[in-house]
Amino acid sequence: MADIYFFSGPCGVGKSTLADAFAKHLANTGQLKQVYVIHGDDFHEGFVETDYKDSFWQDGQASDPIGWLEILKFNWECIIETAARVLSRGLSVVIDYVVEDELPLLLKLAKEHDAKLYYVVLTASKETITKRILERGDTDLVERALFLKNKLENLPENQGHILDNTAKSISEEIAEIEKNLENYRCSLKEDAANEAQEAALSGDDRSKQGITIYYQDDKLTIRSMEAGDPQVIYDTYMTYGWHPQIEYYENYMKEEQLGERLTFIAVWEGAVVGLCTLVLHPKEGPWAGGDYPEIVDLAVFYHVHNLGIGNKLLDVAETEAAKRADMVFLAVGVHSGYGPAQRIYVKRGYIPDGSGVWYQNKQLDQYAPCVNDDDLLLFMSKKLR
Repeated sequence: MADIYFFSGPCGVGKSTLADAFAKHLANTGQLKQVYVIHGDDFHEGFVETDYKDSFWQDGQASDPIGWLEILKFNWECIIETAARVLSRGLSVVIDYVVEDELPLLLKLAKEHDAKLYYVVLTASKETITKRILERGDTDLVERALFLKNKLENLPENQGHILDNTAKSISEEIAEIEKNLENYRCSLKEDAANEAQEAALSGDDRSKQGITIYYQDDKLTIRSMEAGDPQVIYDTYMTYGWHPQIEYYENYMKEEQLGERLTFIAVWEGAVVGLCTLVLHPKEGPWAGGDYPEIVDLAVFYHVHNLGIGNKLLDVAETEAAKRADMVFLAVGVHSGYGPAQRIYVKRGYIPDGSGVWYQNKQLDQYAPCVNDDDLLLFMSKKLR
């Protein structure tokens, strides 16, 4: 019977090295005459970008880039399709790639080909991962790797499948896997659990749980905030080198329950990729104490910029605001980091409200000193009807 051996784990943990060695082990020990190896990163590396920022670039961004999520989807399609062809020939396959929420794809693949799935999540100490990545010269990957380390170690479906290879040689890793091979096997019970979880998040059940779907198409869903969203937002911002406070996002849900705020979470192909909120009775700014709603905290994660997600979030926010008032307002920073947002708002019909700039929640007097940081804001408004 053909089997699947899948090695997941963060960058720098040695997935590819172990995959090659384990495949050779299977062949050399006579367990299998031939094994096929798939390195997921090989598909990712097929996307080669230009070194020149000429007419291809607009406002520092590629004019027509293939977004990260599209690349990720493409990579997984290639992995699954290639593995399926190998399995159909009666060969076992050894694969390495980061698995975040794609385990159901692997379980489905195994089920369709009547194959056993052995799933190993490699990890190592922070110091080990950091050292390995720095030795490779991939300094920019350290934060991402440590973020993935924490996420993968804590995913419920990974419990019982984790192998810490800190200070272990390849031969020691292989020996440990062989010794505990059945413990690393995924069963159809896990497949059923994933299907049940997916069913629990269907439209009808979401409504029963108090979750509102504001917009949905084949790729994008905009819904109200769920319990796990604050952690996702927090973790993503941490990978940017920011220092967010998770309580800030947890309070959004509390304020929504109190009728003070609406939350809009953008989900692109199953992954949370952005957010926006609507404060129904603002307590700060030029319309404090009134009934004009304020759009607050519009954000789209970096890897899905230029896909129209920000504009769709604004569409939803404005639609909900129009049910309550004939005008909506927002505040935008004035430094260059907010340049793209400033342009979006102007194109959508927002105009400065005439109160000048505000600094640290106060209207800034003429000639008053200030710092051009995130607290220096310009309020803008838009007529809705």
